[in-house]
Amino acid sequence: MKYAVWFVRLIFAAWMIPAGLNHFLPLFPQPMGTQPLSMELIIALLDSRLFDLVKFVELIAGIGVLFAFFTPLSLLVCLPVSFGVFYWDAPLEGWNSGASTFGYATLLCNALLCLAYNKYYRPMFSVKTEVSERKQLVMGARIALGVLLVGYAANTLFLGSAPSGSQPLSDLLMTSLTNSRLLHVALVVQLIAGVLLLANILVPLALCAQMMISANALFWSLFLDQSPLGALLALVVFALNGLLMIAYLPYYRDILQRHTLAAGEEPGPANYDALMVNNDGMTGKRHYIEAVVAVLAAWAFYAYNVPGGSGIFSAFVLMYPLFTVLIRRFRDMGQHPWLLFIPVTLMMMYFDIKLGYFSFSHNVSGASFSESVDGLFNWFALIVTAGFLVWGAVGNSKSPGTN
Repeated sequence: MKYAVWFVRLIFAAWMIPAGLNHFLPLFPQPMGTQPLSMELIIALLDSRLFDLVKFVELIAGIGVLFAFFTPLSLLVCLPVSFGVFYWDAPLEGWNSGASTFGYATLLCNALLCLAYNKYYRPMFSVKTEVSERKQLVMGARIALGVLLVGYAANTLFLGSAPSGSQPLSDLLMTSLTNSRLLHVALVVQLIAGVLLLANILVPLALCAQMMISANALFWSLFLDQSPLGALLALVVFALNGLLMIAYLPYYRDILQRHTLAAGEEPGPANYDALMVNNDGMTGKRHYIEAVVAVLAAWAFYAYNVPGGSGIFSAFVLMYPLFTVLIRRFRDMGQHPWLLFIPVTLMMMYFDIKLGYFSFSHNVSGASFSESVDGLFNWFALIVTAGFLVWGAVGNSKSPGTN
């Protein structure tokens, strides 16, 4: 089980980090869509700067998952973004389009990883909940928020009161959300959350599901529409949402743990955190092989399934866990980790060549000859790195009890 979780985790993190970073530091072309609705939505997100928030969440979530830093929280925060990626790639671009594969994969990986950490989410799914202090005040706030959510969602969904913006950017974004029906998806979630709050059922889950919608509504009202009444209402909803989550904090505490274990993992030297995050320790042969196989499987996934710069940058992200476990293994074998400076340098040049940042054409004449030299060097880098990986797999441990 844990090996499958490692593989999915590496796939997810290696995708989210470059995808998020690409918005702030262009690495490869941003897909703009091929269908009218998908193009309209992406343009509205970019122009309104809401895409900044989306990509920031992707980047932070990817870093959290890769470096085992508040992993359950990172996955939960990224789940609405993963759904948005799926919605843009599949319903808007086309259920059978080439982009849809990425949408399915993103949402599936996020959901599977949430399942792998389900024990940390269980308190949030408590059907009946209670607070220890200020019960009457919390109940009043819960009912008030429920009425606001149900009222607004029902008015828009059933009475046809479509919202519109009073400013060009707010109107552009709201129009695209309405045309793509992504707004209706959000309103359905809001309606269900409001009903659950009024019924006092699954309150922590309802508050968590609504929080992303409340944050987006506040962004739209405060920064884009700039309507005093709308901004005040959005601020009230956001504040009630946040304060109620604080009141129900005991139900979220498991999610807020910094270091966690996925399904199939146990405390000790054989979990993801110990093998692929902290390079200060030592790793025995068996655990080293298990970790390296998982990383190389993720590498192969991107090498054979994701063309272009996005796949190359995803493979580059995987260098961190690969060399982390190799450093730990070398230390266990009694070898100095500085020896790995050789494959690290070679692989950095490998990626520079693959991405077009460097070429031996600066030093030799003839394009075809230059391409041959670049190709030969890349094979040399891969072979040398593979040699170090094999060395780690066959070497003997110097530290007792690690093999």
